[in-house]
This record gives sequence, structure tokens and C-alpha cells, in this order.
Amino acid sequence: MSPPLDLDLYLDRREHTLGEVRRLLASILDYRGDPADIDPDASLFGTGLGLDSLDAVEVLIGLEIDLGVRLEGDDAMRLGLRSVNAVVDVVMRARGELP
Repeated sequence: MSPPLDLDLYLDRREHTLGEVRRLLASILDYRGDPADIDPDASLFGTGLGLDSLDAVEVLIGLEIDLGVRLEGDDAMRLGLRSVNAVVDVVMRARGELP
């Protein structure tokens, strides 16, 4: 049986990770606004943030270099069609911070 979830701690970690991911995406996109304004539910591609395949590579490199998270296999593939929140989930999973 897993230990009880400390919801406040989880939410703090998630908010911190969301900030890290927003700052990373803002730097890749040359976003001129406040990174906090990036919608966590925005899609990475298409009508969302509009990333292309080169941007996706930059995101993967940024996650590894800036956030210390190396994604391989399925996690890297799933990133392609998902949202900002999905990136946060992948980062938190890689860090062992998801319940």
C-alpha cells in the first residue's frame, strides 16, 4: 500500500514544475508576455502554442539540459501531441513526483 498523498505538497510541486515548463516554452517560442500567461491546457502544436518538429526537439533538449529530465521512448513520443499539462506530468513522473 502506498503512503497517503500530501495534497498540498503535490500541488506545490506541480505549480513549481508548471512554472519551469512555462519558462522553458516561453524561451523556445520567444514569447514576449509573462510565461505565467501560457495556458496549461494549451496544445503544444496546431492551434495551441504552434510548435513545429524543430521546436519539439528544442523542448526535449531543454527538458534535459534545463530541468535535468531525460525522456526516452513512449514519454518522448507522447509529448508530440499533448498539452503543457502533459509535459508537466511527464517531468513530474521522471522526477518521481507523481502519486
